[in-house]
Amino acid sequence: MEVEALLCVVVAVLACGLLWVWDSAGRMETPRQAGLLEVGSRALLVIAHPDDEAMFFAPTVLGLVRLKHQVSLLCFSAGNYYNQGEIRKKELLQSCDVLGIPSSCVMIIDNRKLCPATAASSSGSATSTFCSPGT
Repeated sequence: MEVEALLCVVVAVLACGLLWVWDSAGRMETPRQAGLLEVGSRALLVIAHPDDEAMFFAPTVLGLVRLKHQVSLLCFSAGNYYNQGEIRKKELLQSCDVLGIPSSCVMIIDNRKLCPATAASSSGSATSTFCSPGT
């Protein structure tokens, strides 16, 4: 008897949940109300290093491009840790081309103040007034 009562409660809860979802779907008349981006919307992908766009965000970028969204990319490093900055910039632009982001929508900011770990001073300590508290 207890199992039957529990089963009835579970069925009732599932039925209420299904009706609630069905009803709420009917109220969402526009993509914006449904939490979806409209066709032609713009998206900005902000990454720290070249290759982050492919390693972490490729499925998202491909989905946005497939849905005809304008995707732009902002990269805060040229990836010049081993003096390969120019190579990494070219690789980033090639990767964006494959992902569907035009090179005119890609910006690389190579400012050592934004990446204090790579901006070591002559004493060997990484310093940055840009990232210090209060600035």
